[in-house]
Amino acid sequence: MNKNSKIALSAITIFIIIFAAVAAIYYLPGNLAQPGSISLPTGNPPTTEIEIINNSAEKKLSISDLKQMALTTVTHTIKGETATYIGVTLTELLNKTDAPWDTGFIDIIAGDGYKVTINTYQSYNSTQYPGSEFILAFTKNGQWITDETEGPLKFIAPGLTSNYNIKCVAEIKLKPWTVTINGEVTDSAVIIGNNLTNYEVKTVTAAFAPGGEAQRTSDWTGISVMSILDSVGVSSSATKISVAAIDGYTREFTLDQVQSTGMLLGYQENGDALSPVDGQPYRLIVPTEEFKWGQNWVRWVSEITIS
Repeated sequence: MNKNSKIALSAITIFIIIFAAVAAIYYLPGNLAQPGSISLPTGNPPTTEIEIINNSAEKKLSISDLKQMALTTVTHTIKGETATYIGVTLTELLNKTDAPWDTGFIDIIAGDGYKVTINTYQSYNSTQYPGSEFILAFTKNGQWITDETEGPLKFIAPGLTSNYNIKCVAEIKLKPWTVTINGEVTDSAVIIGNNLTNYEVKTVTAAFAPGGEAQRTSDWTGISVMSILDSVGVSSSATKISVAAIDGYTREFTLDQVQSTGMLLGYQENGDALSPVDGQPYRLIVPTEEFKWGQNWVRWVSEITIS
């Protein structure tokens, strides 16, 4: 190989390495960019505030506040019009505003009162597909969104029907997650958010082996599933439970397995609320060697059915 060929080969190799590094950064889950790394329009943004409301607190944020969060760019087509938006993912917004750990449903409300509701699983899951994130947008095609157009704030929800893309967003209300207990029981029940007073809460130390990640051993805190079953009165003919996630994923266990494993409806790991990737707010904890694998630890539990 002559000198010129070696130089050309070296240049190509360097280009490939740089391209791969950039691609790896871009395709990190959520494709979030830190403040200042995405170009925003010149001049001051429109003067507006959005209210974030939960059961215990209210917080008002301006576009200047939102600009300080990690930003995301989404190109989306709404009713035949394709545009590029910049804004903050709902997951980032909840994190930065210290939303309660048991938040489950998010009402997006326009100034005229029009409202749509999504759940926190949908919000988190959208961040796993770069370019499909649910965002609260404040720029469109390089310009601030204004009152005269669609803003100053617009909710963009790729993958959902067009009615979920809301103009002139004025308010976001956070509501608690719910877990429904039904089936062959005397009294069905609904666990609402952090209202756990009717159940036994335990902490166990157990190994967990999530798919694609290293096994880890943690202290897991949650509601004893047996105490849940005792509270609703299980029929004498029942033999099993079905634990369902809000996305439809389901695992079945016999009643004997429920009792022998000491399974929990978990909400904390090592004293902290579960992270979104770990199924916040509730996931099934099955603290035994046999059931330590991730497919058994159902995330985002929304229903337990006894049959």
